[in-house]
Amino acid sequence: MSLKKTKIVRLFALAMLFFPVASFAQNAASDPQALRRVQVGAFRDPAEAQVAFDMLLDAGLSPVRESHEGFVRVALPGIAARDVPSVVGLANRAGFPETWVRPEDENALYTVQAGAFLDARNADAAFGALRSAGLSPARESSGNFTRIVMLDVRARDLAPLLGTIYGAGFRDVWLRAPGGSAALSGQRFNITNLGGAAVSEIVRSNSRTPLAIVQTVPSFGAGATDRTYSANAPVMFFFNDKIYLNSIAGNIEVTANGQPIGGNIVVNEGANGFAILSFTPAGELSPGMEVSIVVKKEIQSANGNPMLADVRLSFVTEQGSQTEFVGNYGFELGEVGVVFTGDGAVREAIGPLEPYEGLRYAAISTGNRLLSGASAINGRTSQIIVGPIPQAFSRLSFWYDFISSEFNDYIGSKFDDTATVTVLGPRGSHTEIITSVNIVGLDNMPFVGFPRIPDAGDRYAGHTGWLNFTLEDLDVGSPAYIIFTVTDVGDDVLSSILAIDEIELGASRPFD
Repeated sequence: MSLKKTKIVRLFALAMLFFPVASFAQNAASDPQALRRVQVGAFRDPAEAQVAFDMLLDAGLSPVRESHEGFVRVALPGIAARDVPSVVGLANRAGFPETWVRPEDENALYTVQAGAFLDARNADAAFGALRSAGLSPARESSGNFTRIVMLDVRARDLAPLLGTIYGAGFRDVWLRAPGGSAALSGQRFNITNLGGAAVSEIVRSNSRTPLAIVQTVPSFGAGATDRTYSANAPVMFFFNDKIYLNSIAGNIEVTANGQPIGGNIVVNEGANGFAILSFTPAGELSPGMEVSIVVKKEIQSANGNPMLADVRLSFVTEQGSQTEFVGNYGFELGEVGVVFTGDGAVREAIGPLEPYEGLRYAAISTGNRLLSGASAINGRTSQIIVGPIPQAFSRLSFWYDFISSEFNDYIGSKFDDTATVTVLGPRGSHTEIITSVNIVGLDNMPFVGFPRIPDAGDRYAGHTGWLNFTLEDLDVGSPAYIIFTVTDVGDDVLSSILAIDEIELGASRPFD
């Protein structure tokens, strides 16, 4: 059993102290049509509830979440008594060795919420999707959000109704009694500190420089009309200093369709020693969701200096690849299982940029139509999103070539164009820096003959040549995604390119 699953089971055991329970023997009731509810856990941490919910959904079951006295229950409602043994067996195989079975109130009427939307167009689309599935949805107003709900659903109708809703493509379903609320009571984050950019103690000094976020991924210009971003991609914040580790959790708020969500935060150390914070949600988000992230001004630098104001970032999630990434590890099959955000494409050799092996490679740039007919997001960031990957793996290896017009004039400056890789799945995520202009420094080779590189009037571009990068001991579960990101840090003038080839997935190698 994985660490994440073990944690869920332990939390479930704790939750049992708070709720009345019926023994499993009750499922042998004389009436096989009697209804039961199979509950796998009740969690104070919404992120853990999301993981449990996704595990059941991925197992082909129809779970719900419901708020109860500060907990989020994850359960399978409306199960006929005769079907309880098989449902419990499926839950066991999905990673829940213990379940909690109790009688269902057959006279209760429930509200099933399929989504809550800030954008009326997304609410209309969800409403139409349910109508097309043969259902009769309704709209509810909640502050600035529109909830799409099914009203007065009898307990006996819950299981087939949920099957229809999930079959229509929804993945964010809540169950509440009339007058109940699907709102979560807070959120938590799993925070990983890689390197020394997040300090455990404040170091007092004479510095009064406010902490600041110098760049975000995604980044949208003022007045941008297209504020979409991949549902599977990490959100990144580049700081102008190291940050105080204990100031992170209480000063970041993330909501999806108005509901607080938890997730994974990874702090990496840039070549300048400053913090790069990445966030990925605990569960996979559906397309069309309104995501908002607020980094509060109270977050502190290593010297204890806060920011001058909150930083807010919002976007609407867009659909990723619908084709599994299988057998296309050298991109010889083109864009099968691959999605590009910004300026990116699968290419054959162009001037000095030749594949590491075979005839093709994938590449992205921070520029304007250097590789495709598109431009980097806000002229700064592009991504390769690989997946879904059905196979489980704990080791990822790939070859990369990093090219930049920032070489050699801006080495050691704030213009530190950076490439990262993120691996995420139902059990978590992991982000690491692949390389950057300042990491490479003068250890680069001239890059001559590529169209429009160097750009912006610069006279020199350099590259690393093909190098290998490997991640070991990954445990994100499956299906998984791999996201390669290249971003122009500090400005949007001189461009960089990240080329990827020969991805290898497998088991971690034992230590010698």
